Amino acid sequence: MKRLIKTFFVFILCSLIFNLKSSYVIAADFKTDYQVEYNLSQFKDSLSSNVKFKIKITNLRGDVYVNKFALSFPRSFAISNVQSVDDHGVVIPKITTDDANTKIEMEFSQPNIGRDSVNNFDLNFEQTNLFKANGNVWEVALPVIENRKEGSYKIVVTLPSDTDKKISIAKPKPDSIEGNQIIWDNPQTKTIYAVFGESQIYRAELSYHLKNSELFPILTEVAFPPDTLYQKIFIESISPVPTDVYQDSDGNYLGKYLLKPLETKTIVFKGLVQIFPGPREEMLPLVRNLVSGQKDYLLSQQKYWQIKSLDKIENIKTAEGVYNFTANTLKYNYKKVNSNNTRLGAEGVLLRPDQAVCLEFTDLFVAAAREKGVLAREIEGYGFSYDPQLQPLSLVSDVLHAWPEYYNKDSDLWVPVDPTWENTSGIDYYSSFDLNHIVFAIHGKKADYPLPAGMYKTGDSKDISIKATTEVPIDRKEVGIENFNLPLRISDDKIYQGKFFVKNNGNVYLFDVPVEIKAENLAIDKKKLTIASLAPYEEKEIDFNYKSSLENKISKKSQAKISIYIYDNKLLERFTEIIPFIYLVIVFGGGSIVVFVAVFIVGKLILKKRKL
Repeated sequence: MKRLIKTFFVFILCSLIFNLKSSYVIAADFKTDYQVEYNLSQFKDSLSSNVKFKIKITNLRGDVYVNKFALSFPRSFAISNVQSVDDHGVVIPKITTDDANTKIEMEFSQPNIGRDSVNNFDLNFEQTNLFKANGNVWEVALPVIENRKEGSYKIVVTLPSDTDKKISIAKPKPDSIEGNQIIWDNPQTKTIYAVFGESQIYRAELSYHLKNSELFPILTEVAFPPDTLYQKIFIESISPVPTDVYQDSDGNYLGKYLLKPLETKTIVFKGLVQIFPGPREEMLPLVRNLVSGQKDYLLSQQKYWQIKSLDKIENIKTAEGVYNFTANTLKYNYKKVNSNNTRLGAEGVLLRPDQAVCLEFTDLFVAAAREKGVLAREIEGYGFSYDPQLQPLSLVSDVLHAWPEYYNKDSDLWVPVDPTWENTSGIDYYSSFDLNHIVFAIHGKKADYPLPAGMYKTGDSKDISIKATTEVPIDRKEVGIENFNLPLRISDDKIYQGKFFVKNNGNVYLFDVPVEIKAENLAIDKKKLTIASLAPYEEKEIDFNYKSSLENKISKKSQAKISIYIYDNKLLERFTEIIPFIYLVIVFGGGSIVVFVAVFIVGKLILKKRKL
């Protein structure tokens, strides 16, 4: 009986999304088992991987067998030193390239035939640009074969034996981790995305161009990168320093500047930004306390966060449902990235789902989530992207990005998600995030304020510089006490009001700042209090009442003292004198009595003289 000869092709990548596809083979004819091994090695700051494909093809019919097998890679894959063997020895691979792909074709020297017969290929090559060393972390997106039908599929990543890098993000989660070896068995996703390293650090330099076009002074403000559940800032300088700094109800970090008539001013922020894969413990109390006061407006509709076509989301119940609806309904429009992009809002993009960029994905998620009773907000910032085709950025020429967050009531945490990048890359951005999103501004109360860095422009300028770094950030925690006035003398029968300001003179946010007011011979109504958060350059006013604590009315002067402690360190000490009330009357009131008596006596003498 004549046997059919099949050629087996496997494509590693399709144009925009990581996947593997087989063609020219009827699934029922063969069963194919794959094991793909990535063995990493590091030289200085670069990573290379020895890649081994172990392919086992089992014939399921007696009249068909495989003659050839091919793998096709994107031309951007830096592949070298390709070697192949089958069950009978070395196979010389045929390598061809075109504008898009590199194809490696292998032909069995003596293919085994017959039902249940097995043919094996081992393909080895070196690849230098699959795993990327990015600042503090290693990052990879591994392709996964699609349409496998029958057969097993295993991916094994082996890290260098001398590295201290640990996997911090994995989509999907590995089936096992044994030492430096990470294993995925039969992954069902299109791509495996993994990050190795505890956190990522970026060096940031941001410029804000301010202009007052009015003929009178104005007070304006800019948004600096804030601390969040997943982000910590280390300020090197803000020049010029703002006249005032505060945190708004969304947690934005805002600096105020006074501009003279027709004045222009450029503000430059320099610092490091550290991004974490999980929530920061020191931020949890603050975040949970803030949410309790944000709930009303985090469920309200806004100009861009309205949906009239409620029938399109009537079957959605959860945040995950909103996410899947958003990622699957809209189509990213690459042509809008470099055009004069008009924000459509949630309802607008539902009418034109092929006109979406990141703002529309975010607006639709926020609007739909709020409609379903899920607290949601918009984040605008920077997305560190290796490939804008996979992870596009589309707010302005400074490649800003937008993504949503929703509040998980079960964990009491804000959870960032990115339906835009899932739509364009096929990578899961719901169940876990990455270390490439840097927050510039938080929009919960208002859909378009405050503006993020990169949007303060007076011309065609490059205002954002973000670079991954291996620098080690240093916390410089410094607090000071300002504008504390204590009278030189106080009465023993009055209540006085005291006031001072606690200012953060350091380079990082401070949380749960303990303030203690201690006194001698004085009673204080607020001895201990806590400042929930204090951003760099920010100051908080502390008010308290005090009075003499001496039990009996005193007959002479007594000294009193107030000391202020922060983090158990005494930062200020002031003295005053407690003056007896009766003493004050005698000293200050008595003089008037004597004068009155003297005048009275003189008056009497004058009257007597006139009578004479």
